[in-house]
Formats: sequence, C-alpha cells, structure tokens
Amino acid sequence: MIARISSIRSLSTRVKAFELQLPEAVSFEAGQFVILKAEIRGEVIERSYSIANAVAATTNTLELCIALNPSGKMTPFLFEVEQGEVLEISLPQGGFVLRQDSRTLPTVFVCTGTGVAPFRSMIAQRLADGDTEPIYLVMGNRFVDDMLYHADWMSLAETNPRFQYVNTLSKGAPMGNSMKQGYVHEHYAEIISNHRDVHVYVCGWEVMCKEARQRLKEMGLTRRQYFFEQYDG
Repeated sequence: MIARISSIRSLSTRVKAFELQLPEAVSFEAGQFVILKAEIRGEVIERSYSIANAVAATTNTLELCIALNPSGKMTPFLFEVEQGEVLEISLPQGGFVLRQDSRTLPTVFVCTGTGVAPFRSMIAQRLADGDTEPIYLVMGNRFVDDMLYHADWMSLAETNPRFQYVNTLSKGAPMGNSMKQGYVHEHYAEIISNHRDVHVYVCGWEVMCKEARQRLKEMGLTRRQYFFEQYDG
C-alpha cells in the first residue's frame, strides 16, 4: 500500500511523528504495527513501527512515532523525507494487543522511549472498557526533552481518576512533583506489589525488556500476566 506523508512534526530532539494518509480506510487493533518498505542505496529495507494513533478505529490516517538511529538504515532515510512524499507500508498487523481478560483487571503499561506509541490506543481502549480497575502508565526516559506525549498523559491523569501516569527520568533532573528519578523497574514493581492479580504490557528497548521479564518472573507473575514488544535502539 502506498501512503502519502500528510504531516511531520518533532516530538523531541530525536523523535518525529509521521502522519500518513492512506488510499483507503483500514482497521487496526490497539497495539498493532505496520511495516515500512523502502529501497535505500540499492537495498530493500523493511522495518516495523507501532501505530501511535490516539484511538484504534477504522481510519485512513495512521501516525507513526519514530526515533532517529544514526547508525541505522531506515530512520536516517525517513528523517530526510518531506511532507507530501510517499512511503510503502503494509496493512496493520501484530499480536501485541489487549487480551480480553485484561479488560477487568488492573493493567500496567511499561515503556521506554518510542515504546509508548502502541500504548496511546491501548490505554484509550482500557479506559473505554467501562470497568473500575486502575490503569497505569510507567514511562521511562533519559531526559525531560525525551518525553513523548507528556502533556496528553498529564491531561488524561487529571481528567480520569482510573488512570495514573508515572514518568521517570534516568539521567535528567525531575521537573516538578509529577516526575520520578531512576529506571522504570522500581516504579512498576511498587505498583504490582499492591495488586494480587494484574496484567503488565511492556514495550521498549531490548535491555529494558530483558530486565523487566526477569523481574516480573521473580515477583511471581506468570507468562499469562505479562506481554512484551521490544525493539533495538
């Protein structure tokens, strides 16, 4: 499928949001991704990127939240394209979606960097489920400038008492009382310890996901309670 870039905006110093206009409407489940395909210097490159739309629905517009990897092959190319150009993309796909039994349980979403992208629609889905269980977003970044969709999460936490936003910085100094210091692990561990039955969705850098998997096992969670999507760089 050929998609036209309808807008490009900077979310941080190294992350851009690409809005893609599709030739026809598609449906996707919250948490799914698309594959971008491009021929770059004679080599066909394919990379998958989570759909970052705020709500999962039938739509002809998809948002992708992409971080620049200077040593990569795809993202340096993407960061040179301009509004109006076209990209080849797949239909939405992937199994990192909300489980049916998550929809009546406390649900914890853990991410680093652009790993927050699929959680935009997944959290909206949980809030629409109509139950009373709490929903948490534990988001880790290095510095304040790296935070993605921060104003949206703050607004959601202020307007919906079911949703709690925990934002932690590993290197930069916290700005205000709403931010934490350190890595995501200590913060989601504290939340999970307060719930007997919980589902945990984790998306982000490979190193973070590896440690999270080990920690969740040590806390006694089973494979039916945690779900992962990881990426490199």
